[in-house]
Amino acid sequence: MQSSFPNNMETVKCPLCNCPVRIVRREDGAADHYEAVEDFHQIPNPISPILASFLKAERRGKRIIAIVGSSWTSGPWAPWGEDGVEVWGMNDLHGLPWYKIEGVTKWFQMHDKGSFAKKRKHNHWEWLQEKHPFPIYTLQKLDDVPNSVSYPLREVQRELIVYRGEEKIEKLFSSTMCYQMALALYEDEVDRIEIYGIELIGEGRYAYQREGLAFWMGKADGMGVEVWIPEECALLDVPLYGYETKVGEH
Repeated sequence: MQSSFPNNMETVKCPLCNCPVRIVRREDGAADHYEAVEDFHQIPNPISPILASFLKAERRGKRIIAIVGSSWTSGPWAPWGEDGVEVWGMNDLHGLPWYKIEGVTKWFQMHDKGSFAKKRKHNHWEWLQEKHPFPIYTLQKLDDVPNSVSYPLREVQRELIVYRGEEKIEKLFSSTMCYQMALALYEDEVDRIEIYGIELIGEGRYAYQREGLAFWMGKADGMGVEVWIPEECALLDVPLYGYETKVGEH
């Protein structure tokens, strides 16, 4: 990507997350520092025609759910409005310029009402109070959210068969994406799950969110459901233990 910045500045993709960053170079050409492109969501990032054609062929004859997050890296690639594909959205992503609400079939707002009822970003609370042609899954049904549907947590938890000691582990939901994956498997109406715009790079909350999402991706695979992520997605990007790790690494 080219930019109109001074000669010592260029726009490139971050080697970690693939989002656009600006790199400033010294007179000798050496990199000085990176800075985020604050408006990078406005930069077009279409899926390549070859990949789009390949994925469409892979979906043929299958029931597909596409879970779409906020990351610019692959979020805009989602198969919006394609026949036979359900697109599931979340949180306040309806405000992103590339998020095509007309292609959504389910929405998720899995946070406490107090944390989003006062959010001014993207007029999220006002948007939730409008009527939409799809259900909005929430922790409990909300009277002031017309499309609110209570998430069937207990029903989904009963399907889990992971134990810590003698107690079944029922808290394997570390992110909205986990709730989405679990519901897709619980409803038993899916052959393939595609994940777009979800990277979970870094530590802190993303570390435990990755662990939970990895569990549900593995559960889907064990149930015979295909899971597809973009080639450069950061999820499950780990070395092959023993074959690709160095001596002394654990």
